[in-house]
Amino acid sequence: MKKSLKSTISPRRNRSKRRSGVIRGEIFRTLAIISVAGLLAIFMVYAYNFAMCADYFRLKNTTVRGCNKVSKEKVVELAEISSSMNILTANLGKMARGIEDDPWIKDVSVGREFPDRLVIEVVERDAVALLKNDKDLYVVDRDGEVFKKFEAGDTVDIPVFAGFYRNGSVRESLLERAFEFLDCLSKRDNFPRAWNVSEIYVDDVYDFSVFTDNHLFLNLGFGDYEKKLKRLKRVMEDLARRDLDRTFLSIDLVDCSRIIVQRGNVFGPKSLTEDRKTEI
Repeated sequence: MKKSLKSTISPRRNRSKRRSGVIRGEIFRTLAIISVAGLLAIFMVYAYNFAMCADYFRLKNTTVRGCNKVSKEKVVELAEISSSMNILTANLGKMARGIEDDPWIKDVSVGREFPDRLVIEVVERDAVALLKNDKDLYVVDRDGEVFKKFEAGDTVDIPVFAGFYRNGSVRESLLERAFEFLDCLSKRDNFPRAWNVSEIYVDDVYDFSVFTDNHLFLNLGFGDYEKKLKRLKRVMEDLARRDLDRTFLSIDLVDCSRIIVQRGNVFGPKSLTEDRKTEI
């Protein structure tokens, strides 16, 4: 009986010892992991504080690219960049949003170049025309977006579009036709070129009219611009032979088969004089 009892108790003790060993091993591993994690955390905090305070990452250079209408100094000001800034902690998204507050800025990206440089790349709007609305002028881009009111400090050499507002809203279909005409001019090698256009006018009487920088008034109507401009070239050559190409002229090109040239001091559609008409 005694021998049998001893053989029964011994395996239980062995299992208990094994469990104790496993528990001690788990505790040791847990403590080791906690110790390593603690040391790593201390190292990370130290490294972070070092990086935040080190002159190595302090901003020393800011590069701004793509500026034309907006000065580089204005871009830096809008981004609220300071010389004491650390590029690791710089909020690039906030900088970009600040720069986009300028209406001339269409898109912007801000990036880091380690160890001490910020790079800002801006895309400015391509101003195409000044839209006249009552006594005010507004700048419009090629996408047809009216993005700002024209101010004295704006330096633009673009035509004025008159008659494109109705009841306070832009007549988008007419605006697109005017853009189509300017695109047509941009492909030409002879007068008039896009930069010769000083004003484009639309109304219910003259339809679509163009003023050039040499006081030429063209009543074009809509469409067939290529054909009408080819006829205009021949008309201008004929006028040059008559020594009439430098006078104030209005030319009706609505019907290419019957072009009418009117000589007079023309400042606008309603001021056309009836001094002389010549059918060509």
